[in-house]
Amino acid sequence: MFNHKNSFSPNENQVPTDWPYRENSKMISVDDFLWHVQIFKKNRQNRPLFLLIHGTGGAVHSWHEMVEVLHNEADLILVDLPGHGFTQESHNNDYSLSRISSLLKRLLAILNINIINLVIGHSAGAALAIELSIKNNVQQITGLIGINPSLVPPPVSYNLLLNPWVSPLVASTGFTSILSFVTKKTPLIENLLTSTGSQLNSNQKKLYKKIFLQDKHLKGAIKFMASTDLFYLLSKSKHLKTNTTFIIGKQDPWVKVNPLKKIIAQNFPNSKIIENTGGHLMHETCPKKISAQILTVFNDL
Repeated sequence: MFNHKNSFSPNENQVPTDWPYRENSKMISVDDFLWHVQIFKKNRQNRPLFLLIHGTGGAVHSWHEMVEVLHNEADLILVDLPGHGFTQESHNNDYSLSRISSLLKRLLAILNINIINLVIGHSAGAALAIELSIKNNVQQITGLIGINPSLVPPPVSYNLLLNPWVSPLVASTGFTSILSFVTKKTPLIENLLTSTGSQLNSNQKKLYKKIFLQDKHLKGAIKFMASTDLFYLLSKSKHLKTNTTFIIGKQDPWVKVNPLKKIIAQNFPNSKIIENTGGHLMHETCPKKISAQILTVFNDL
């Protein structure tokens, strides 16, 4: 498990030397697609495996303060999604949940991973974790945790009237180039992080600023956001057979708690909900608490 002939340690142009847990970073080439993955494995048999999937605009760094606690109990795989962090952009600009989950399944298959005891997704990463679990004909997935899951679709009127032209516009090269310029010249990133309702420390902000100053990361985040079809995902929710828990922050301004709980009740009636005091990035501001809740959920599976 975890071995692949096309994996290699990154150079400093691929992953900065000061990136958290860089010593665990691997660049893995799968069908001419280059992934950045961080692997945490202890040389003991029969350890469970957790797969951690960040949200839109995130990267593996968003989990780094949870790694120590989780790795005491399980082996871990952290991935930068296509176009995010230090993973290559999607070849065909397809950032749909279906496309990315297919790429991710191929990566896991190449790494000889057949059983995932727990897949943990934050925000849009939770939507991807659901898509992956529904399509788990390659890997067996035992449990799923969504942290502040982005599952509340926009109004139907938006999807019918605006989305057909808004999504291509925001994903266009011209739009992302303008946004890239604004990002570098204004406090946009700082304001964006503040709007999550989570008070990140200076080092956490520094890591986000570093990746958002990459044009590739900015484009990947925008295209992933514009391509996520929550109506389609929720229409398939009845096919989700994985034990599912949602950990939600009551002060999350990005994913409002009441609409989210309604969506969960309608589409995932057998799931469990854990409510916390916290904003959208509470897994970064309260990593020990969220890690403890994750391990409790896992032990109860």
